[in-house]
Amino acid sequence: MNVPTIPERLEAAIIFLRGEDDGRAWLGTLPDQLARYAQRWGLELESIADNGAMSCCAYCTETETGRAAVLKIPVDIEAGNTEMQMIDRWSAGNAAPSVLRQDVNTGVFLMTRIIPGTVAWPGGDPVESASFATLLSRLNSPDLPEPPALKDLADVIEMRMGWARERFDDPRFVDAIQRINGNQHLADAQVVLDKLLTTTEQPLVLHADLQAKNILQGPDLWYTIDPLGAVGDVNAEAALWVAIQDGPRTIGERLDDLAKHPLLTPNRLLAWTYVLAVAEYRPYLPASGERIERFVRAMNRGIIDSL
Repeated sequence: MNVPTIPERLEAAIIFLRGEDDGRAWLGTLPDQLARYAQRWGLELESIADNGAMSCCAYCTETETGRAAVLKIPVDIEAGNTEMQMIDRWSAGNAAPSVLRQDVNTGVFLMTRIIPGTVAWPGGDPVESASFATLLSRLNSPDLPEPPALKDLADVIEMRMGWARERFDDPRFVDAIQRINGNQHLADAQVVLDKLLTTTEQPLVLHADLQAKNILQGPDLWYTIDPLGAVGDVNAEAALWVAIQDGPRTIGERLDDLAKHPLLTPNRLLAWTYVLAVAEYRPYLPASGERIERFVRAMNRGIIDSL
């Protein structure tokens, strides 16, 4: 069995996430896991994706059917099974790949490969907003299968806010944080977040990490992968995509693009975008950071009164 080489970038990400000992121990078992599932499910392994830190994704082909597929081996069994169930649920709405095989004892699963499968990085075209809007609708199609048990969105957002606090306290970014009055914005964003969480009226099943890196270009539609999974305000789902971009189209323009989407409420979408733009501000990513800077500078605390 020919097992592709594990990319160095993936190794580094796994070790960073799990620590030196656990990370290297898991990586040590990975070639055998890849070979075992390839033999068990009749796969020809081709290459391994170098992105991600929660799993290993191997591009492969089913030898019997010739169908292009992706074999996913998660670091965490529970997370792998949750992701598999979410992907399987959304495939019924043509919003995600189809699950072909699964092993609930390990969280490993095989799914169809989206072709061409390139990441749908937004540029400056409003048509991209329309593609995202269509994806959001398909993710919330009526009559989808029941989801697995999911955490509350508040837990996911608090995790992001915690990362932001660490980043804002990092001595390397002092000048940039002071330039945008970042600590005040972080405090204001927490106030807005608390109000948003207490006023959510109709929680929906969310991807909870629906940013560009987790959206793939299909033949004519966008598809999603790598969900965290949560239940909460769908405006937060759209706000993350609006906030995390590095193209020339501004945050305000993207908000205008999505304002009439039937699932979204403009004032809540704006508020969630403020929270997530602050939380995802990274001065070491210039294009994204400058875009967020322009947006947060134009905001004021009156946004809370609109909720």
